[in-house]
Amino acid sequence: MEQPVPIKEVKILETAEDIQERREQVLNRYLEFKAAARLRREKLEDSRRYQYFRRDADELESWIHEKLQAASDENYKDPTNLQAKIQKHQAFEAEVAAHSNAIVVLDNTGMEMINQEHFQKLSIRQRLDELHRLWELLLSKLAEKGMRLQQALVLVQFLRQCDEVMFWINDKETFVTTEEFGHDLEHVEVLQRKFDEFQKDMASQEFRVSDVCETA
Repeated sequence: MEQPVPIKEVKILETAEDIQERREQVLNRYLEFKAAARLRREKLEDSRRYQYFRRDADELESWIHEKLQAASDENYKDPTNLQAKIQKHQAFEAEVAAHSNAIVVLDNTGMEMINQEHFQKLSIRQRLDELHRLWELLLSKLAEKGMRLQQALVLVQFLRQCDEVMFWINDKETFVTTEEFGHDLEHVEVLQRKFDEFQKDMASQEFRVSDVCETA
């Protein structure tokens, strides 16, 4: 058989003061409850903003590490297809430049939270510092690789110019060092005309020698 539910004793408020006191108690308790709810909402919003910041920072850091590997590739040491490698590197530089806005956005978001005394402000500051360090490293590696590729191209062109000059010299060396000076007037005149043509050819080759000297 079920036991009867005991009836809770209800305090009888006899005076207006009692009623006013109870009203103040309810109102104050509700205000405290409402403030606690508002604080929790703010904390949750701060946490959400931080997690979005953290996600975007992770993505950017992962992207930078990937590009650092590409920027650290020493393919400039292989002189083949240098023009194609330079074009690819220029496209790489454009890609990095186009991505620079990502760190600006993170900077703005992070600094806004820091200035608002976010509860993770120290972590945010450290993360921004690390991202800037990696970004500067990427730009440095990118510039260095671009310089190395250009140097490699200049070296290849220099060696090609040297080869062309040496080939021409070797081709004409027999003519210059021959001991044949003509056995009669007609023969001498023939040799003289050939030598005049050779001198014109040599004059046209002067720019190649000049280029080699300037490049070196």
